[in-house]
Amino acid sequence: MKQKKSILHLGCGPHKKPGSIGVDINKNIGADIIHDLNKFPYPFKKDQFDKIIAENILEHLENIPKVMEELHRISKNGTRLVITTGHFSGIDSFTDPTHKHFFTSRTFDYFIPGTDLYEYHYSKARLKKLEVLLGPRHTNNFLLKILLKLINKYAVIYEKRFAFIFPVGVISYKLQIIKEK
Repeated sequence: MKQKKSILHLGCGPHKKPGSIGVDINKNIGADIIHDLNKFPYPFKKDQFDKIIAENILEHLENIPKVMEELHRISKNGTRLVITTGHFSGIDSFTDPTHKHFFTSRTFDYFIPGTDLYEYHYSKARLKKLEVLLGPRHTNNFLLKILLKLINKYAVIYEKRFAFIFPVGVISYKLQIIKEK
């Protein structure tokens, strides 16, 4: 018999993913667990989750390295971490006064062995990058599809030279938790 995957949905708001454990600070939206994600430790055992979803929540949290360490603690080795947030090029990233952080294609390289940012690493969290996607996942606009394909192929060049000319607004990451064996 196949064991059911344990899924955590951080900052779920009223749109909790079916089958997940929803965590939110707001008591009025029906989350399974009410918790301030700026407070550590999170109310979960270590090595508990197979998948963690964080949609439009990380930009509101105070200490991203500490959050990543906590997600690492409560995840099993190989856990999939799916993050969606505003890209720094989007006007909404700066409009919302509750946003504390801005994200790029390299934000999580700090936790990924073998990247140039990893040398500054002092966190226990280790990740593997599976996918980074700038811009909306789906569009019917043919020209936008071509532009997004180029943007994603040359993400760092785009972010350094063209991000404020052609803002993508959103960025999504698929990462994997790596634990020492």
